[in-house]
Amino acid sequence: MLNDKQKLLFENLKNIKSYWVNTAVENLIPNADLIASNCEEEYQFLSGKLSSVEELLAFQKIQNEIIEGVIHSILVMIDGGDDLADKLSLDLIDGETKESLQDDIALYEEFIGYLLDVEDE
Repeated sequence: MLNDKQKLLFENLKNIKSYWVNTAVENLIPNADLIASNCEEEYQFLSGKLSSVEELLAFQKIQNEIIEGVIHSILVMIDGGDDLADKLSLDLIDGETKESLQDDIALYEEFIGYLLDVEDE
């Protein structure tokens, strides 16, 4: 079972994912404000190719899967489940209490479970 701080971490990661997925889709809308993007030409190119609701939904699903995969991979790395673990041991520590957010859980597994629970609601 997740503690409150682990839930806060996962909620924030989910919100980050949602923000960037939505931003990617919104940037495909004609005349979108792309001032903050380094890919203005690419968004304009794709906006001419992806314009129907069905196409934008497909793009949104792909973006969601990619961003979720990146977050999952970062959590695997933090949990010590990749090649970096041979060279460096990482931990997520609450700066105030100095307690590890990794106590008794695998963050990468619990994050996916958390998303399944909250995104199905």
